[in-house]
Amino acid sequence: MGSFAFKLPILIFAAVTAFAQSAPSPTTLVFDVASVRPSKPDAPQHSNVPLDSGNVYGSISPDDARTAAGGLLIATHQALWRYISFAYKLSGTQELALRFNIYSGAPKSGAPFWVTGSFDSPAEFFDISARAPADTSIDQMRLMMQALLADRFHLAMHSTTADAPVFALVLVKPGVTGPNLQPHPLSDACAAPAADQSAAPAAHTASAVGDLPVVCGVIAHVPSTAPGQHYGGRAVSLSLFATSIPTMTGLAAMPRPVVDETGLTGLYDFTLSWMHDSSGDEAISDNIANIHDALKRQLGLELKPSHAPISFLIVDHVERPSEN
Repeated sequence: MGSFAFKLPILIFAAVTAFAQSAPSPTTLVFDVASVRPSKPDAPQHSNVPLDSGNVYGSISPDDARTAAGGLLIATHQALWRYISFAYKLSGTQELALRFNIYSGAPKSGAPFWVTGSFDSPAEFFDISARAPADTSIDQMRLMMQALLADRFHLAMHSTTADAPVFALVLVKPGVTGPNLQPHPLSDACAAPAADQSAAPAAHTASAVGDLPVVCGVIAHVPSTAPGQHYGGRAVSLSLFATSIPTMTGLAAMPRPVVDETGLTGLYDFTLSWMHDSSGDEAISDNIANIHDALKRQLGLELKPSHAPISFLIVDHVERPSEN
């Protein structure tokens, strides 16, 4: 089947802007051409454009350029929830709520099983190829993806805010951070996160807090030979860190959304290592603790039960795509 070209206006609602960190342009933004196909069962999972919003599930590859790839998007074997998450720049909290409907007090997302899958059964997968002007930014490409999903999947949605049980991320001692959480140095060549960054020559780099991803503005696995989970972030906000905690740890360990109430502004570097479960029967080092101990010892942070208004994305309608 050939490519499908379309020119579909994007309607910018307040509900849409709630899920984008930068204000969308009132100008209509669409891909020049686009093709959507069900993925073959054995197709490799790949995207030349990062589909995350700063929370990377794996390690950052040295060839991960974190760019809009000159306007060419080629994504294979991706579930529709990944495309939705990319299009609306969902936080980790919003993404998990869309997929699993697990948060107490949160409305049901309305997304059908073939869109989200489950913990033990996959969603349906789709390949999307699309082309835009070469100077397209990632945030512009997100708006183009919104139009594509509306046109090909007939996706309609709205956002709502609900008061939900949360964990508030706070400082253990006012004004004091732990040894593995430090302000991002202005002397660093990566002084601020950017939507489009050039490829880095290595997958991680040493810093005062340990090995960090080279790319700024993302949270990702960092390589380690030690047991446990090892994450790092370079030039990230504490709000991004907070909303990423449930996706880093898993919903069994973190069944509530996490909101940033540290009062810390600006950008930070951090490393965090923990074991999924530690009984405390054996001595463990400061770098291999359970997640709650690790937050306190390494970052000087703790989680307090609380309530807070959380924005959730609700799917009103979606269909499997029509043919190209």
